Amino acid sequence: MKSFLLPLVACFVAFSSYAQTSSESDDALKAAQKKWVLELNVNPFKSDLNLANALNQIKVRTFLSDRTALRLGFHANRLSSDVESGNPYGTNPMIYRDEKSSTTLGFNIGFEKHLGGTRRLSPYFGVDLAVSNKSSKQELTNGSVKTTIKNAWTTYSTTSMWVPNYNGTGGQYVTQPIYRTEEIAYLKYGLNIVSGFDYYVSKHFFVGAELSLGFSQTNHKNVKFSQSGSTSGSSTDNSDQKNNSFQFGTSNYNGIRLGYVL
Repeated sequence: MKSFLLPLVACFVAFSSYAQTSSESDDALKAAQKKWVLELNVNPFKSDLNLANALNQIKVRTFLSDRTALRLGFHANRLSSDVESGNPYGTNPMIYRDEKSSTTLGFNIGFEKHLGGTRRLSPYFGVDLAVSNKSSKQELTNGSVKTTIKNAWTTYSTTSMWVPNYNGTGGQYVTQPIYRTEEIAYLKYGLNIVSGFDYYVSKHFFVGAELSLGFSQTNHKNVKFSQSGSTSGSSTDNSDQKNNSFQFGTSNYNGIRLGYVL
């Protein structure tokens, strides 16, 4: 069904462009003061239509005047799973349980200044501040031993390695554990200078694109392990390890913006 999405959108845009009446004015086409605008995003390479932009946000704008707008973005994501396995029967019952949860919350706030443009075209520039926070937790229960992992998820697997004997004759395979860390918690923030345009193809309906220049800083949180139920409880904290990243450069929103005035 996705294969029909882009042709359908293209036909709608083309039809709307030529279905205007001569009585439409600039005010009838464009968003004006006290109006709210909601945006969707189309990725022509994936044939996708979403209530989201490149940052997985729902984005709205409120026009403070005919030429100025306050932009607001919000995104939220919740992942959770609870997997239980083992043998609860017999003289030595064993239960293994893996509980995971992850929550991401973020918001953007910015300001736009729209230029005169033309009857249908509304170019603008502005600034945008973004903040995002992610939390993660995992609890592993193996019999009476419970392991809690804060700020990350960990998956466990094994691999076999051939280890030769010290005298150089023969050897044996040794099983080694492999721990992979996923869904690491973080705090991310950034500031962008943006420039884009809205092209109104019909009354209160537009297509557009946007470019930005700015930076983002991602600070991953310390992963903490604690264990209870064993003969001696234990905990570890990687607070001495740094896992941060900084990015500066140009970017563009993924796909074509579609918007309409509420």
